[in-house]
Amino acid sequence: MKKEHGNIKAKSNRDYSTILRQFCNQKNYSGVLLVDYGTYDNLLYKNETHIIAPIPQQLNYLDKVIIAPSVDEHNTTVALEYGSLFAVINMLENQHGEIEELEPGYSVITINYLCQLTDDIVNGRQEQLQFILPPPKNLQ
Repeated sequence: MKKEHGNIKAKSNRDYSTILRQFCNQKNYSGVLLVDYGTYDNLLYKNETHIIAPIPQQLNYLDKVIIAPSVDEHNTTVALEYGSLFAVINMLENQHGEIEELEPGYSVITINYLCQLTDDIVNGRQEQLQFILPPPKNLQ
């Protein structure tokens, strides 16, 4: 019998949410943000650099976060694919309506695309590239 070395095994036609959370735990990534397909497509194909999401717990500068497209099924949000890995560049929290025209409890998270996650990366057959980001430019 083959030893699995802690790799995450996945079945076809499944909800990727649990697999992604396990992968985040293994890699010490911040977590998974599940978004609709339109938002995810804008990140990848329109090169948008920010996302509006509920304020995530303990998200800091240069944390790595996975963003994956999802749908709601039976009162549960289900990830439809692995998604992509992003680095957090900045986050503006809107706890009590500090940001005009943004619902309280939401944040604007500025992110930088790192890589597309694949079966090989998630299952440990291939390492993703190592990314070192420069410090943010001073905003003056």
